[in-house]
Formats: sequence, structure tokens, C-alpha cells
Amino acid sequence: MNISKEQIDALNGVITLEIDKSDYQKKVDEALNSYRKNASIPGFRKGHIPMGMIKKQYGRAIQVDEVNKLISDSLNKFVSDEKLELLGQPIPKENAPEVDWDSDHHTFVFEIGLAPQFSIDLSTPIDYYQIKVTDKEVDTQIEHLRTRFGSLVPTEKVAKNSQISGIFFNEAQNIDKEYSFLAEALTDKAFEVIKDKAVGDQLSFSTKELFKDPHVLMQALGVPHEVVHSLDIEVTFTIESIQEVVLATMDEAFFAQLYPNENITTEEDFRKKVEEGIREEFTVNSDTRLLDDATEMLIEKTSFDLPKEFLIRWIQVTSENPITEEQAAEDYKNSEKGLRYQLIEGKIIQENNLQVTYPEIREFAEKAIRAQIARYGLTDVEQAQIDTFVNNTLKNEQELNRIHRELTGGKLIQFYKEKANLNKIEIDVDAFIEKFYSHQHQH
Repeated sequence: MNISKEQIDALNGVITLEIDKSDYQKKVDEALNSYRKNASIPGFRKGHIPMGMIKKQYGRAIQVDEVNKLISDSLNKFVSDEKLELLGQPIPKENAPEVDWDSDHHTFVFEIGLAPQFSIDLSTPIDYYQIKVTDKEVDTQIEHLRTRFGSLVPTEKVAKNSQISGIFFNEAQNIDKEYSFLAEALTDKAFEVIKDKAVGDQLSFSTKELFKDPHVLMQALGVPHEVVHSLDIEVTFTIESIQEVVLATMDEAFFAQLYPNENITTEEDFRKKVEEGIREEFTVNSDTRLLDDATEMLIEKTSFDLPKEFLIRWIQVTSENPITEEQAAEDYKNSEKGLRYQLIEGKIIQENNLQVTYPEIREFAEKAIRAQIARYGLTDVEQAQIDTFVNNTLKNEQELNRIHRELTGGKLIQFYKEKANLNKIEIDVDAFIEKFYSHQHQH
């Protein structure tokens, strides 16, 4: 057997395999003997079927199968040995002659698409937003925490600090749902309708003017996300209970409830801890923004050609269902941007040793599982049991891939923070939300 590569241009080549009968005949004979031992044909005892009959019935299929295995193994070894960076997989050369399976010599020619050579340039400035936490955000978060860990006492009339429970109803839309919410979640107009009302009162609301956040409306009425933003109907609401939220007292017991592993004794230290948490939360969002912006910049600024014609034909040839060349070209167009970034990301990871290792994946999974268990108050779970949980988690391919992507993203973010040309912008929380997230609720 002989295998060789011919370079057509920087992005295209062909691999030629020349295979003789002697390269695969031993495997064919072994397979035929195995078939002879195990085949059941009426009129013959098992294992005593004439070889001529076995060859006639199974010979060609076994020959084709063994040749295809030899081709696959040889191509994979050649690509590995030659360190070829391929896009897609080798595909049979277009308009190749039919294989003469009676011949003792076969020539197979495969087209290959080669990955382009390019360099990474991080000199273009990328905005990086550094979150400035103000007293306003700290006060708001503390009030939220005091509400969450506070107590509820029954009260007669609805007020700003009320938690209200009742039933939303609309017969035409099949809505009949019990829901509890804080009065502060209502729009100003809706609150004016319900203010000072009592248990047993029935009120009418327009869904367009009910809750500040449409996602609360989605939960309150039990309607799908794709419906809630355009929903414009009247619903009735019957009040079943009204409770007043009594805020938790700002004392050491409250601090310990929120931060059990910290020795927080003063309101000043508590405020610093809350501020730190807010900054960490929005820094995650800022880092994600950096990753997205760096991705877009690199795709735009990193110029290289791709073996377009090869990739279109590869898409067409390997498609699970038959598709036309036009459909393959459309698929290529839709996937080209992703392919470009995949190559860029791969180069960054390879050149800077940012590969995610399996021990890192296990460590990430274990930390997540321990945190989840701790939420149920379990802190002394044996390591063997944790290992079992981790093993079961990582058997799920989707979960394994998700963790790998998250860890890869984290390494890339750290790389961009250290190596990219960052244009650092200080921004407060409200401005950050307005800039990047307000449009998500404007449907």
C-alpha cells in the first residue's frame, strides 16, 4: 500500500491511496472463515458450509467492508503522522471512476481542505466595563435581603409593603391561577387600583399595565414567554390574603444568616460585603461582555481565506439527507462565521496553553455539587459519595460539554484581561443595565 499527498494550493490538496489485494486479503479470509463457522444455511451442518458458497454469498460485501476499514485507518494515520490541519474530513474526489472490485489493485483519491495560516492581533482596543457600585445599589440590595429574610404578618388592607395572594382569572384565555406577589412588583397604575383593598375584593386589570416586569406576568398567569410580551387582555384578580412584610432587623443574627462563614459584626462591614457581592455579580456580566466583544473584534479583524468550494461539497456529501449544491452553499454561509471563530479560538488556546483538562472539569463539577448540597444544609457528605455524584454528572455528554465551554470561556476571559488592549470604562450599575440589558424587555 502507498499513500501520498499532493498540494493543490494553500487550502486544498488530494490524498492518493494505492491498495493491493495483499493489503487486505488476510482480513477478508479471516472474516470469511468466521462467517463459515457461524452461518446457518438450510441443508448444511453449522461450520460445514462449503467455502465457495460463503464466498459467493458474502465475499464481495466483506471485501468492500475490509477495504473501507483499511482506507479509514490509513487516512487517519496519515493525517496524524503528517500533522495535517484539516477542515472537515477527506471526501472522495469528484467524478472518480467506479471501483473495479475484481481488480487486484485499487487507487482511491480524496480531496482535503486545509486550515489557513494566520496570526492573532490583539492591538485593536476592546471596551471593558468596570462596575462602580453606589450607595443606591447597596441600599436597594439590603432592602431586598431584609424583605426576603423578614417575616409576614396578616394585615387588613393593601399597602406598598404588602405581599398579596389571590387568583387571576380570564375564562376566554383559560387563565385560573393562584399567585403571590409583592405590591412593589405592580405598575404605579395597577397599585392605585389595588391600594387599600381588602381580602375578598375582586378587581379588574389590563395585562399591559399590571406588572413592571413582563416575566412576572408570565408566572402570574401561567402563559408562555412568546405570548406574554404581546398579551393585551383584561383579567380579574380576587384577593385571598394580604400580609405585611416586616423587614429583618439589621443585627449580627441577620448578618450570620446571610454570610455564615464570615464574622460580620457591624453594619459598615455588612454593607461592604453586600457591595462586594453586587460588584462580583456584575463583573461576571462585564466579563461575558468582554468575551463577546473580543470574539466579534477578532472575527472582524482576523483575515484569512477558507477552502470554500471544498467545504460546500463536504457539507453536501456528508449531509444526513440529500441536499443540493445551493442548499449546501447556504449552510456554509450560515456556519462560516462560527467556523472562523472556531479556528481563531483554537489558535489562541493552542498557542497560549489554555486547554481545559479533565481534572479541571472534575474539580468544577465537584464544587458545583458541594454548593448544591450545602443549600440543603448538608456539609459532611463523604468524598466517595461526592465522587459518585461527579461521575454521574460527567456521564452526561451535554453537561460535560457545558462545563468544558464554561471553563474555556473563563480561561479566554482571563487571557483577554491580561493580553488584550482594553479600553477600561468605569460605569455604574444602572448605566450598565441600561446599555446592555434594557432592550431585552422592550419587545
